[in-house]
Amino acid sequence: MSFRAPVVVIGIGSDFRHDDGFGPAAIHALEKSELAAVDDVELMVLDGEATRLIEAWRDRRLAIVIDAVVADSPAGTVHRIDVGSSNFPPARHPSSSHRVDLPEAVELAVALEVAMPDLVLFGVEPADMSLGPGLTPAVSASLDKVIAEVITCATAQP
Repeated sequence: MSFRAPVVVIGIGSDFRHDDGFGPAAIHALEKSELAAVDDVELMVLDGEATRLIEAWRDRRLAIVIDAVVADSPAGTVHRIDVGSSNFPPARHPSSSHRVDLPEAVELAVALEVAMPDLVLFGVEPADMSLGPGLTPAVSASLDKVIAEVITCATAQP
């Protein structure tokens, strides 16, 4: 059995859809931060597919997800949502820009009786999800704030 770090930080998105690339951009920045040297933390980029998310957070104490979310807020607004399987209905929270969003992955994990870790979503309101590389200025400006909050969250004692 291979070692699974107790904390996983997952960036969701595509580098080729402007602000949808926020999750991967955050992971790339975290790979250059002090968090990359912490043995108890694993960093990864995923496309948001529910079963891959569930597998990534299986057997973890904490999963942190970073994604572009649509919540009708100004572009670049940072949302932090502490997710619980019983308090994360899709209709009440920002939705991901992907086909299957985080609430549906949580519901699927519960239905499959997969043990849920503590789950925290850091979402940023996108301005432009069209095809093309690079984050918009409003979304790029929120990157440092999210990086700092993720580092604090990932290194906090349980």
